[in-house]
Amino acid sequence: MKLKSLFITLGLSAMLAGCGGAETSEGVAVREEGGAWHVYIDGRPMYINGVGGTNRLDVASANGANAFRTWGGSVESIQKDLELARANHMYVMQGIGLPKDSAQYRDEAFRKAKLEEVQLLAQTFKNDTSIFAWGIGNEIELDNAANTPTAWQFVNLLAQEIKKIDPRHLVSTVISHNPGALEMVAKYAPDLDFVGINSYGGILDVKDIVARSSYKGPYLITEWGPTGWWETKTTEWKAPIEQTSEEKRIVYEERYTKAIAADPRCMGSFVFLWGQKEERTPTWFCLFVEDDVEGLPLKGEKTPMVEAMERVWTRQEPAQTAPVVQGIAINGIPFEPRVKAGQAFEGVIDATDREGDKLTYVWEVLKEATITATGGAYEPRPDRVGEVKTTDANCVSLSIGEPGYYRLYAYVLDGTGFVSTANIPFAVE
Repeated sequence: MKLKSLFITLGLSAMLAGCGGAETSEGVAVREEGGAWHVYIDGRPMYINGVGGTNRLDVASANGANAFRTWGGSVESIQKDLELARANHMYVMQGIGLPKDSAQYRDEAFRKAKLEEVQLLAQTFKNDTSIFAWGIGNEIELDNAANTPTAWQFVNLLAQEIKKIDPRHLVSTVISHNPGALEMVAKYAPDLDFVGINSYGGILDVKDIVARSSYKGPYLITEWGPTGWWETKTTEWKAPIEQTSEEKRIVYEERYTKAIAADPRCMGSFVFLWGQKEERTPTWFCLFVEDDVEGLPLKGEKTPMVEAMERVWTRQEPAQTAPVVQGIAINGIPFEPRVKAGQAFEGVIDATDREGDKLTYVWEVLKEATITATGGAYEPRPDRVGEVKTTDANCVSLSIGEPGYYRLYAYVLDGTGFVSTANIPFAVE
């Protein structure tokens, strides 16, 4: 851990010196030294403390992040992202989008168009000093959709083409927590500089999965965070149980320490999601809450997971911390509560604040999500039921007239820019 601490310090110095613009310099490399792998940028080691997305990069940089990851983009959008990188003294792992449909990798028209797109991107940005790596595809093998020799050979072909044009930057791909995909990468995409692995509840197993595999190179954890909706306990009506923000804060710190920083083959990570998105709920994978929802008095506040990342990136205790949520219940029932249609019920959240800040509570009921997707694809925000309520007390009285499945959300604000969250699925009968 002392060695990695040194690399973080050196990397930040290199970052501040090397993110100034698009001038040719030494470039980016991966090197193995004493059994450990490291990213080198312009000859200096840098441990990747990254975020997924381009939201609030000022906060990310101030809290110790030095890189961000994207999932794709045009020349124009990439140029805008690189401006953000330079403004915030960060590097970019630039994504190149690929489909999860195996049939497309056999289609000559698709292959030709994608190759031309990649050639254009490589030619345009071959000298840019803010990019440190290209990421070809994201989980193309998810549910074995494109986990085929043809697909991975095409990924390797794209990697070879990028390297011919752009020897400055690293080239990688990103897979899910999938040992079979890692074997396919090892066999059919040997020209990649490293592999990115997305992992959530099973992240502590990644080190052993990589060690047992045929893949012998380094890796980054390119997405990680809370326990996923596919990994958690569900209600009788199949509603997944989301961790409270305090439970998430704890696992973020544990997973960074025990899974990412503990493996010498892991060169760093990108925490997910440094922003907000709807995926089963509006809060599941989000390090920030919503900021533009009619009737909901939230302004994109930071969650306790931002606090967690500042703590592990800087190895210092943050000056300000988020409220601590211990649990949420309806009528005193913390799991699978059922209420009668038209009858009043009470929601209660157990929350405290380390600094003694005054707490405000925002309550919202949404229908349980029914329009869902996989692989991070778009999901609409579920419909709201009734009005949002704001209270000074940690409880709220509600009633719902229509039977069905719902979820009560509680947001605890401390007035310092932090918000803590919890929600509970319930049935109205």
